[in-house]
Amino acid sequence: MDDQNLSDISMKGAPACGRCHMLVARYAPQVVASTGTYHRECFEAWYFGRYGKRPALLAGANGDRHRFQVREAAEVRKAA
Repeated sequence: MDDQNLSDISMKGAPACGRCHMLVARYAPQVVASTGTYHRECFEAWYFGRYGKRPALLAGANGDRHRFQVREAAEVRKAA
């Protein structure tokens, strides 16, 4: 009976993660960058491997608590 309910869920229009190429679920923690949409775990692992520190992410608005944005380098310099 549970299998019937799972097959009714449509992932049509869901973006694919830029790192692992799997679909990003609607309410999964995700990062929206200028280069695409990523799972938060995929983006943080890539960023840490490249720069050796965790990325500075901005939390989403009230309706998009699961969506994060990358702080651009220019914004970081302005804030400092």
